[in-house]
Amino acid sequence: MARASLRANTASEKTIAIRTVSPNNPCPFLRSLVSVGELNNDFEKPSHIGQVIENVAKRGYGSPIVSPKALTFTAAIANGLWPWQIATVLVHGTHLSALRGGPLDKKGAGSRILNDKGIVEKAELQRMSSFGSTKIDSSNGLEEIGLNQVEITKFMDANFARAVGHRRIVDRAIIMPLEFPELCKVMGKVGQDGERYLSMDEVTTLFENRSLPSRFVKGTNVVENGGINGQKEKQAKK
Repeated sequence: MARASLRANTASEKTIAIRTVSPNNPCPFLRSLVSVGELNNDFEKPSHIGQVIENVAKRGYGSPIVSPKALTFTAAIANGLWPWQIATVLVHGTHLSALRGGPLDKKGAGSRILNDKGIVEKAELQRMSSFGSTKIDSSNGLEEIGLNQVEITKFMDANFARAVGHRRIVDRAIIMPLEFPELCKVMGKVGQDGERYLSMDEVTTLFENRSLPSRFVKGTNVVENGGINGQKEKQAKK
């Protein structure tokens, strides 16, 4: 089957085939890209991962710029830090279905929204929402719950605090800042006060439907519900 894509092939294309994603890929942004075929479910070259994320990020509000070199480096160490593990990545690519348990896996010291079976914990989404506040979307004037960078920091601090006994300093100092703060930079909306924030509606859709907001889609007729996947399309068979 040809790869699904965020880019439409014909003007009449209305939906995008949704692929299954391994529960051992715990990153919601990567899961959404695998889901639509922008990335494979198994091996991808780190440089390709960085390039895909850079290209998709540019479609966000204000055309956010991310560093493909930093993304490539992160992807290169995602399966392990031992020399033989890095060598395997350089030869075969990063195994996106084997990220869980790797050096970037916080093992319960993070949001806990996605469990180890790849199932979304709705209570954890509600907990994240409790750290947010009412925001006004500058693009349409509508109110919604969202988290700005200050609120995201409080959320991460609370996640780290509750993980006492099985947390690492690197979890809070290095790994967490690469997650929700960067997601806000890429996927965040702009409030009427000019401040960027993560919409909880969009975060929920990202986790539950593996779906990015429709503004990230170019040339594709997307279904409503704010995402490239939108409603529950049938999963594509490989």
